[in-house]
Amino acid sequence: MKLPSIISAAIIASAASLTAAAQDYPQRSDIPTVYIETENGRAITSKETYLNATLRYVDADGVTLYDALGIRGRGNSTWGLAKKPYRIKFDKKQEFLGPDHAKAKSWTLLANYSDKSLMRNALAACLGKFAGQPFTAAAQFVDLVLNGRYVGNYQISDQIEVRPKRVDIYEQEDPMTDDSNITGGYLLEIDGFADSEPVKFTTSRGVKITVKSPDDDIIDPRQLNYIHNYIQSFENALFSSDFTNPETGYRSYVDENTLISWYVASEMTANPDAFWSTYIYKDRDDPKIYWGPMWDYDIAFNNCQRQGDMTRRTVLKDGFGADLTGVWIRRMWEDPWFVNAVNEKWKSMVEAGLEDHLIAFIDDTEATLKSSQALDGRIWPIYRRVYDEYMLFNTYSATVDFLRQFVRNRISYLSETFEKEALGAVPTPPFAVEEDYYYRIHNVNTMKCADLTTDQSALCGNTYTDGTQSQQWSILPAADGYYTITNRATGKAIADKAPLTGDKYTRSDQLTLAEPDAADPRQQWQMIAMPTGGAYAIANRATGLAWNNSGGSSDDGNPFISWDNDSDNPNKPNRQWRIIRDELKESAGIDAMLPDGNDYIVTYSPSAACLRFIAADGTSVEGTFAILTAAGTTVMTGAVTETIDVSPLAPGIYILAWHEGSRNISCKFVKI
Repeated sequence: MKLPSIISAAIIASAASLTAAAQDYPQRSDIPTVYIETENGRAITSKETYLNATLRYVDADGVTLYDALGIRGRGNSTWGLAKKPYRIKFDKKQEFLGPDHAKAKSWTLLANYSDKSLMRNALAACLGKFAGQPFTAAAQFVDLVLNGRYVGNYQISDQIEVRPKRVDIYEQEDPMTDDSNITGGYLLEIDGFADSEPVKFTTSRGVKITVKSPDDDIIDPRQLNYIHNYIQSFENALFSSDFTNPETGYRSYVDENTLISWYVASEMTANPDAFWSTYIYKDRDDPKIYWGPMWDYDIAFNNCQRQGDMTRRTVLKDGFGADLTGVWIRRMWEDPWFVNAVNEKWKSMVEAGLEDHLIAFIDDTEATLKSSQALDGRIWPIYRRVYDEYMLFNTYSATVDFLRQFVRNRISYLSETFEKEALGAVPTPPFAVEEDYYYRIHNVNTMKCADLTTDQSALCGNTYTDGTQSQQWSILPAADGYYTITNRATGKAIADKAPLTGDKYTRSDQLTLAEPDAADPRQQWQMIAMPTGGAYAIANRATGLAWNNSGGSSDDGNPFISWDNDSDNPNKPNRQWRIIRDELKESAGIDAMLPDGNDYIVTYSPSAACLRFIAADGTSVEGTFAILTAAGTTVMTGAVTETIDVSPLAPGIYILAWHEGSRNISCKFVKI
């Protein structure tokens, strides 16, 4: 819609209004105030028709007057709310927010009405910039006074359009000629509201796309046909049999950096609308499709009642637009390159300080908005649900705390999820063990770590805690490709006690701990590699049954049981386990027991079955030692020498005791 011609004399009552003193337009809070006055004070009732208006921008530097612009409504569902969003359009291009932002006619005034923090759109822009998106929308918060009435806190932002410092691509000629290069630029939106838009097309897989640029009133049918066919070629490549080929598949059509940064940022926001409304663009003489800019995040960051808590759910699985952008992204997740690129991008962002960066932005914005939010809250109460808010609070600080905690929890969840998906894209090698290390064993479905029940008699899943010895396991070869799995804390081995009923073992018994006996087939386990993901099924030699996380529960203390072991294992994440190398056994807890300032260490190597007293200066350590069973029976004594051979001892828990001057020192070790 074009701006109507503006006659300054018709909208400015007198020259005096052009030079109004600053005291006539006070700054309402700690942030700038924008005063907009429409011609004759007319109400803004349309999203199509601009009303002539003047605008005064008031900040610490004084009052800046813009005397020729139009204003209209904007938005889809948000236009129906009481606190309206607006679009303004100057008669000439303006550096409205300074030289770091676009020089343009069109700008938006976002109401952020259903976002009680007022900052989700700004936070998404902050995230997009951190992720590496080429353009992120501006976020200048202001108090808005419309026709003399204060209407609340608003956010000045960019209009999504082809423009330097916005979507900075070639803007096609108007009018088009026979010689025009129509390879770009194009700004498109994969759009849940496409049916109501003037220029659109649908791919063969039903993805609806709106053309945003060239504008609907100038686009030529040849341009529409070109971009329709180009996007269709991309989709065809994406669903071809060799779609993972970087030269002939979909990657030859996409800019990898913006695709990955857009997707990772969309998941971080948990924006349910990320796939419902997705911007993409193509430049002139450039074969790549670029992803972004990010836009419209008021129901993101866990603020959508329809979806509920999104902290530990992905947009890929639970967002809107499964029939739109979701069609393409789900296919991309079948490509190991995409999965690994997402994980690597995410890890690089986390390592670069993503959490601190976002939390600092939230903290700073909360302080910036404090006085303005208090004014806004007087007319738009913070505790009142007006659209689709997930959680409501009585105070602004509690509202922002909820957002802050979501950011922390979301980062933790995505780190776990992306890593798991990346592992799932890699073929699993045959199992091999390094005998001098302890291992952790995590369920693929829940990532809970194999641990002991409270009475230490059986196996269960618990949240992993670094250094917890009951979650560390010694895995050693037994015979014929089977292994024993022995707990570091207790020295006891995992066994399957499933009863034999007729000629079949009964499943669903909880896996137990028993005194180690490497010759017992109920303590012998085979690690069966799953096709991908670095995961294994763990099957018992005697019963043929396999480990299973009972009921798929992620509760701490949930039983690990013996269950079916069959060809369905690759489809059952509750039967799949990641076996992760942990601490070196060499110390086995001994050097940690020594007095401070010791001039020697004591080490224990289970694989070599030996204890060593090693002096710091390389000399011999003098003294005597004794080895006792857990019950206190002495089984070995002697002089402290360089090496003490404990291979004659039976597997179990022992106490090593020795003398140092007038002191008696002791510690436990486990003979495997």
